[in-house]
Amino acid sequence: MTPQKRQKIKVRLYDPHAGQMLLHDCPARFRVMCCGRRFGKTLAATNELAKKALEKPSSLNWWIAPTYRQTEIAFNLLTEALKPVMSKDPNHTKMRIDLINGAIIECRSAERYENLRGDGPSFVVFDEASKCPQKAWTEVVRPALADNEGGGIFISTPWGRDWFYELFLRGQDPTETEWWSKSFPTSANPFIPTKEIEEAKRTLPELVFEQEFMARFLDDAASVFRRVASCIGDTLLEGPEYGHHYVIGWDVAKYTDYSVCIVVDVMTHRVVEFQRFHGMEYQRQIDNVVVPLVQKWNDAHIVMDSTGVGDPILEQMQERDLSVEGYYFTNASKKKLIDRTVIAIEKQMILYPNNEILVEELKAYGYEFTRSGNIVYSAPEGKHDDCVISLALAVYGAKIGGVVPFSMSNS
Repeated sequence: MTPQKRQKIKVRLYDPHAGQMLLHDCPARFRVMCCGRRFGKTLAATNELAKKALEKPSSLNWWIAPTYRQTEIAFNLLTEALKPVMSKDPNHTKMRIDLINGAIIECRSAERYENLRGDGPSFVVFDEASKCPQKAWTEVVRPALADNEGGGIFISTPWGRDWFYELFLRGQDPTETEWWSKSFPTSANPFIPTKEIEEAKRTLPELVFEQEFMARFLDDAASVFRRVASCIGDTLLEGPEYGHHYVIGWDVAKYTDYSVCIVVDVMTHRVVEFQRFHGMEYQRQIDNVVVPLVQKWNDAHIVMDSTGVGDPILEQMQERDLSVEGYYFTNASKKKLIDRTVIAIEKQMILYPNNEILVEELKAYGYEFTRSGNIVYSAPEGKHDDCVISLALAVYGAKIGGVVPFSMSNS
């Protein structure tokens, strides 16, 4: 009986550009790539992971992302590329791919990194490593790699000088012979039109562009607002100045979040009063807080969040013949509102007191990018942004910050 011949199956992965080839050609055990958005780091790392799994039969290989949802992108890329060499259908529930050589690829989440204990992978990829817990690497994955003398790749856009930054520095140290690192701006991808990068530079806050597109490590993770401290100066006032006009920015909430009213002097661009309260019925907010503020501050104009529950409250305010306008929030309208406030703070067009809650919200206010590449502003998970929104509504009502897009060349 003649032995059965092995069938050769060719798997075509992708055609890398020059920057991606540097990753594939590097023989280092641990490789760190700090990349601007849309450089192609995910595509490069999934192909390298697939190559490692195909070259080592019966091996266990992991793709680790900050959240379960973020593993789906890599899982879909891998299942599409490896269809010809799968031993069975991919397990979408467990995010697992079994190959005909006995190798296994699993896409895992770092959210509950303790669940990674017990297995000994041969190769791992940390996706958006800067957003993964450091202990997932130091306490769980790194010890597990020792069994097979496994290797790994770390890909991420930078997020301050965190543990990913420390790994990047190891790759720059010539004495760390097992480590390699390289930084790639978005422009290193030849398939990204130059006009797209120029548009991002023109419209994004400077530090956001430096971090997300130039792949530069900043002293701190880039927040939306720069120079928050430079706008701290004046204290609150007891009452209005003669002949001055005032605007109230009102972010409406009842139970989950805080309602905030911030009063700004239209002439001096100064925050003159700050009210923050929680758990108050809407009618009481109107009668006990907002209307008295209007009366106190020379019949102040109100700009309020009219989204959701704010719409019927806006109608009540209008029925009282108050000077009030609603601001309806969508992703696009929110971006315009925040961009105006970015300009106001960047150019020191606004002054506010050293209120700890307000200042900390401004410093912490961040952003994320959607899958389609749009930027979305928000407070960090578990934090509030009521003060930020109230201030932004007041800035808008006082016409501070102009209406033109922010130009990075002017900063």
